[in-house]
Amino acid sequence: METMKDKFTRAGIHAVLTAAGTEIEQARKLTALIIEALSAALAVGKVIELRGLGSLEVRERKTYKAHNPRTMETVDVPPCRRVVFHPGRKLKAVLQNIKREEGL
Repeated sequence: METMKDKFTRAGIHAVLTAAGTEIEQARKLTALIIEALSAALAVGKVIELRGLGSLEVRERKTYKAHNPRTMETVDVPPCRRVVFHPGRKLKAVLQNIKREEGL
């Protein structure tokens, strides 16, 4: 069984596509197109829903005050945008089953 630190990267997507019969160069192009399309959708504020997996959305964080722990000086943290993932029902169920099987 793989550990939690193992990664599923572009190479993993390429492997899935080539196993389905796609040429390796075509798999690379398809992967790049998918990633570009997802990034472009998030950049304009669209929510990405992948049934069975979950959804991705961009959230804007407002400016807030924090402190530097070394100097205890108060600093303003500028606003920023973050991508947030919400797991879908099927993914949650799969993860719960894995957790139960491992006895966690």
